[in-house]
Amino acid sequence: MTEIYEIPQGKMVIAFSNEDLSIGLLKLDPKQELDKHNRPVKEELVQISGVCTIKFFDNDKLKKEVTLKESEKLEILSNQFHIHSNPTNETSITLWKFEGNIVEVIEDIRDKFKRIL
Repeated sequence: MTEIYEIPQGKMVIAFSNEDLSIGLLKLDPKQELDKHNRPVKEELVQISGVCTIKFFDNDKLKKEVTLKESEKLEILSNQFHIHSNPTNETSITLWKFEGNIVEVIEDIRDKFKRIL
């Protein structure tokens, strides 16, 4: 069952999640970005609408930035610290997919944010 959560930067959609696979959407409002984070497995992204800039970090230093435009894809290696950022005045929607166990990450979203669906 699809779940939608309000987050300070927009919305997080969890379309499917179990111990082997998690798929969802990140809606970032204009001029918003997530906090720096990493994941225990590889993250696959597809930009659905608008643009999203991914900022990669090496320790605490910004290493590089990659801007995804509609239909572009990106893989983020496991344990790579990064930030999802929407630098524009338009809404950004990014599809995310994880093959592997991110149950703790999903539970953290469920615990911290208000579910709206």
